[in-house]
Amino acid sequence: MKNPLRMVLALVLLTLPLSAFGKGKGNDTLQLHFIDVGQADGILLISPKGETVLWDGGRPGLCDRAIAYMQQLGIQSIDYLITTHYDADHCGCAKEILNEFPVEIAAYDRGDSNKKETKVFQNYLEAVGSKRVTAEKGKTIVLDKGNPDSVVIKVVAVNGNGVKTNNENDLSVACVVTFDNFNLFLGGDLSGINGGGFADIETGIAEEVGRVEAYKVSHHGSKYSSNEQFVRTLKPEVGVISVGTKATGNTYKHPTDVCLSRLHDVGINTFWTEEGEGVKPVPGRDVVGGNIVVEVPPQSNEFTVTYSNNKKETYPMWEIYSVTTVVTPPLDKTKAKYAWSKNSNVYHYNNCLWVTKIKPQNLQTGSTPPEGKTLHKGCPVK
Repeated sequence: MKNPLRMVLALVLLTLPLSAFGKGKGNDTLQLHFIDVGQADGILLISPKGETVLWDGGRPGLCDRAIAYMQQLGIQSIDYLITTHYDADHCGCAKEILNEFPVEIAAYDRGDSNKKETKVFQNYLEAVGSKRVTAEKGKTIVLDKGNPDSVVIKVVAVNGNGVKTNNENDLSVACVVTFDNFNLFLGGDLSGINGGGFADIETGIAEEVGRVEAYKVSHHGSKYSSNEQFVRTLKPEVGVISVGTKATGNTYKHPTDVCLSRLHDVGINTFWTEEGEGVKPVPGRDVVGGNIVVEVPPQSNEFTVTYSNNKKETYPMWEIYSVTTVVTPPLDKTKAKYAWSKNSNVYHYNNCLWVTKIKPQNLQTGSTPPEGKTLHKGCPVK
């Protein structure tokens, strides 16, 4: 009979982007690995100098997915664990993962639990042991201290952010990761809609989070997450949806058409770990890519997203565009079909929203695509 772990390992390796091999712990870029853990969350951050942070890790029965993936990256321990909340698809693999990769510094979570009697929560407590620390709003974790390009993780919401709620999803620990010009929001299963037993936490933190380049789509693309005001305020270029099939725990019809429409309406391209059991991906806007890897070089104007079969896409940072409202000179559509910033490696159709964000001194136009630049995916964004 075949070894089950070897079978799982083979499955993981089939979906592991080739760019992830041979990196060891640090490769002088910020690495964000959105691991395909089925209908669950598992996000591994590796700092440029090799410090590690793991958010959640997967659901019981599928823990070998995260373990096998991390072993292939050469991980031996975890500096920080951040458990967003206590549902089984987020903290259910803590015992198995920490047996393989012990926590070196701290394991952050939201503190007391209304699930304290469950077996999953008891296993979690046993796994984190004395490393357990209650996360508080405003708490920051700084990685690669002493280096000119450090990584900062800031807690922006925990336990409902002042909103009275007992819903486990609403109580999620939400964080912003900042590295030079790059920002990522991760909010576990945070809610953005009042109703269905959920409370709107997103609206109250949207302005504080501000504009980001990437967004780990909350609650696997539930209709109760990613409200319109929230996504329009954050305006991420890329959204990663960690989702599974019915075989890996998705009985919720995630991702939903309502959530996906809100993301598309503001020009967000999404990458899914699996196809899910809800709405189908839209060609040209949504990619089902297995393990998704976001990489950010230091002091860069761009970041990359790598997915199945080592496919890679490049996105510009918002920082290369004006951070204030500017009036961009109108384009002569008889002559200028395309527009781009001289500081970016991508170009746009002249009627794309992004063109209005380009600083006038950086704006360049032409009737043919510029050499050496690639078309912004999904362009034009209205």
